[in-house]
Amino acid sequence: MSRRPLVPEAKPKLDKLKTKYSNEFGMEFNDSYKGNKTSKLNGHNGGLVGGLMTKKIV
Repeated sequence: MSRRPLVPEAKPKLDKLKTKYSNEFGMEFNDSYKGNKTSKLNGHNGGLVGGLMTKKIV
């Protein structure tokens, strides 16, 4: 499975959804360097946001 959107033009809207849903969890979404955080924490946060996005889209 690719990490790229099937429709490249959809990337800005997907980023907007990520921002919206991460704000619902009280997280800050940005594309900054996250190397100072553990992979467990990044995976946990990404899973929450990705799961919520999937639920809302489907």
